[in-house]
Formats: sequence, C-alpha cells, structure tokens
Amino acid sequence: MSFAKVYSAQVNLLSGAIVTIEVDLSRGLHAFSVVGLPDKAVDESKDRVSGAIKNSGFQSPKAKNQKIIVSLSPADLKKEGPFFDLAIAISYMLAAGDIKFNSEKKIFLGELGLDGTLRRIRGALPLVQEAKRLGFEEIYLPKENAVEAALIEGVTVFGANSLKEVVEHIDESRRPPLSDKNRTSPPSQGERNKIPAQPQTKIIYKKEMRGADFSDIRGQEGAKRGLTTSPCMDRRALGRPCWRAHFPDYSTI
Repeated sequence: MSFAKVYSAQVNLLSGAIVTIEVDLSRGLHAFSVVGLPDKAVDESKDRVSGAIKNSGFQSPKAKNQKIIVSLSPADLKKEGPFFDLAIAISYMLAAGDIKFNSEKKIFLGELGLDGTLRRIRGALPLVQEAKRLGFEEIYLPKENAVEAALIEGVTVFGANSLKEVVEHIDESRRPPLSDKNRTSPPSQGERNKIPAQPQTKIIYKKEMRGADFSDIRGQEGAKRGLTTSPCMDRRALGRPCWRAHFPDYSTI
C-alpha cells in the first residue's frame, strides 16, 4: 500500500473540527511535504514524526528513497498546533506497510517527542465531543488527556504513553495476546500489547449548605454597597428589627 488515510482533530474556536490525514508515497529522492494550510507547528511535525518513528524501533522515513506527501483536509481550514503528530505517524506507517489495521471510526490525537513519547494536548474534551457526534468509536490520545476525554460517554478512550504503545495496540499483523490465565511468561516481541480502555470519568456533585451571599445577587450594586459600608460608619441601614417585611430578598433575584 502506498496510500493511507486516518483521522485526527483540532480545536476550532470553541468546538472541535475533524481533520482527515492522507499520506501518499511514491518512488524518488526523499522529500517530505505537508499540504492543507498548515501553520509552522504543523509543518515542523514532519521532523518530529521522522524522529519518533526511528526512535520507536521502526525504519525512519528519511532512510527510504520516497517522496512523502501528507494532505490535511479540509484544505480551507487552517491547521494549527501539534494535534496531528500521532495521526501523521500512524498514517505514514500504514501507507508504508509497517502496520496493518482498519482506520475507520478511529481518531488519533497527540504531539510526539523525538523519542516517541506522546505529549499532552489542549482542548481534548471538545475534540472527543465532536468525534462522538460524527460517529467515531475509538479515540487514541496521550495518557495525560485520557481522564478528561473519558467524560464523554459513547466512545472508547485509549490513553497511551508513546507511539510504540499505540502501534502495538492497533497493528493486526502481530499475533493476538495470550489471555492472562494462560500466560506464563512476558509477551514476546511478536505479540500485541493491548492498551486498557480508560474507565468512564464520573462527575460527583456535592451539595453545600450555606446562607445567601452578596456574590449570588445579580445587580443591586447600590444596595449592596450601602449594606457593606453602613456598619463601618455605625449607621443603621436596615432600620428596626421588622426590616425583612419591607425589603425584598435579594438572594432570589
């Protein structure tokens, strides 16, 4: 295979936008280009990806006589940030035949270090929310973002520490792992090491019993200022003890 397509996403204003990563390989002198309106951080990803692939134990793109074109679509959307490093690396390895898997319904997110480690990204929550809305089922992203991403129900989140972990999880050309009860030795090089799915993150709401506070009152700036300054000047702002019968409860406004 000399062509591959995977999916990623980036933050677009207050929501997420799905980006399709396409890689085409052809014979010729080595060249690595990224098209699709990339900014400087995205354009520099070709060097991060090459280093990460090599230092993860795979053959570097720079060691092959190939012309590599990475297309990010939609082409009219400006691509910003390091969201696409993992997706570009996976797409290249799929096109080069280094790995084999079905890329449909999967999203890959994360910045790569030169040693292949996955680094935290910003805005993971809206990206996962948009992926769910469009029918994606699996999200692969840095381990540091996994708890946040798992707030969204209906998608399976896999948090990984490195490119190598993701490859070992998705690569169908490797032998399936042995079950835990039958395993008597560590997994061999040819076996797949599965990444455990991130458990669903639950939000715990705590009810606090407290009285009314001026911060809860909308507006009424003059009244609040008078009530806070009158004790300082030894003035009776509230009048006689029956003042509650004449003044509204501002905490309900």
